[in-house]
Amino acid sequence: MSLAYDRVRLAELFGDDPSTLAEIEREFLDTARGAEREIRGTDDLETIAQAAHRVKGASGMIGANALSHVAAAVEQAAKAQDLPAVRRLEQAFSEEVRRVAVQADAP
Repeated sequence: MSLAYDRVRLAELFGDDPSTLAEIEREFLDTARGAEREIRGTDDLETIAQAAHRVKGASGMIGANALSHVAAAVEQAAKAQDLPAVRRLEQAFSEEVRRVAVQADAP
């Protein structure tokens, strides 16, 4: 199985200090988990699109490509007013957030 995100890319962007990298990972996971709760907790498609967009951008920055792709799909479905598609994508979104957390060793 491939890595959930590219830690080398993080080090290139922010330096190789372990405490700095751990803080970036924590902040990313806070954002991703918050978006996950927002998406699951509402039927408001604009809110869902905004939450997915935040994760899409942040995921791309840290090299979490699979999560970025799922977030983009959620955002696209929400913008297309397709709530059933958003709900179908929720599990994949949550799974990718979990994979990042496992790799970051942040339960």
